[in-house]
Amino acid sequence: MNKYQSDKLRTISFFLILLVVMVHSTNLSVRIDANFTTINKGLNSFFQNFISDGIAKIASPLFFAISGYLFFLNINEGKPAEFLEKYKKRFRTLVIPYLLWSIFGLIFYFAIQSIPYFKPFFTRELIRDYSFSQVLTRIFLQPIPYQLWFIRDLTVLVLISPLIHWLLKNLRNLIVLFFLILWFLNFNYVIFDNRSILFFTSGAYFSVNRINPHNFKVKHQHIYLTICWITLVLCKTILVHIGYSNNTLILILQRASILFGILTIWLLYDKLFKNTDLSKTRIYNLFQYTFFIYVFHEPTITIVKKSLYFFLGTTELSSFLIYLLAPTITLFFSIIVASYLKNIAPVLYKTITGKR
Repeated sequence: MNKYQSDKLRTISFFLILLVVMVHSTNLSVRIDANFTTINKGLNSFFQNFISDGIAKIASPLFFAISGYLFFLNINEGKPAEFLEKYKKRFRTLVIPYLLWSIFGLIFYFAIQSIPYFKPFFTRELIRDYSFSQVLTRIFLQPIPYQLWFIRDLTVLVLISPLIHWLLKNLRNLIVLFFLILWFLNFNYVIFDNRSILFFTSGAYFSVNRINPHNFKVKHQHIYLTICWITLVLCKTILVHIGYSNNTLILILQRASILFGILTIWLLYDKLFKNTDLSKTRIYNLFQYTFFIYVFHEPTITIVKKSLYFFLGTTELSSFLIYLLAPTITLFFSIIVASYLKNIAPVLYKTITGKR
């Protein structure tokens, strides 16, 4: 992988983490005390659904595709020794950060629920009432920082990677098509999300079959793909907004929009930055904090949203303002904390970010 390709993955990954934060910034239903408050439908709800439940939905699938591609990039013959080496590295980059941030989330919520002033903001579940089995479930399977589901699923996929490699070697694109059909059917795999296996395997397909995804030529495809992507997201958002009852059609539109969105972003990057060295730009320095933003932005953004609602009230206007302010504040705060930790406690920072 050359420098341009490496920079492309870093840049797209940072863009995707911004989308992840936007997904979690939606606030059409808020819980400040014991009750939920639902914001009335309007332009605000339409905009939030268009962005968070439309445009930003490409984030996790494309992250899985990139992860699958990188994991299998140096797997040659699929021998046990090759996977063992990968397991050792992924234990450091996935398992350790997952456990540390999961435990941190549990302890943090326990501490904040113990403060009388903040307790009304977190009344859904009290950590102090958990049984031992609930604590273990929260740490290993259903972490309080719910964005960790991505690492959980990725860890499972890494464990079954020899099987995925065998399937790709013997069934090639048929296995990807099979997972694609199950994704459109919204099949429940139980042990991981249906997005995980499809897009991880799709990314792996390129590496296993020695197809370089960076070699796709860009002429005007990005224009047509962008138009299709936006149109699909718009149609799906309109149907949801008017309360259309055919959930199957809505699901198909969302799935199709994700596929078009992934292709759009991948090809659009080459069109926009083919002759640009992003490593020489100021923003490039922020890309190093992508993983930290991912693990740190929740519960941070939840606290920010609830705090802003407490002061601004629960109106449609306040909901829209919070939708814009909460991710901005969260990103700014995350980068400051990451930079501070990296400077004063580099060993700790490397440990909690998997040495990224």
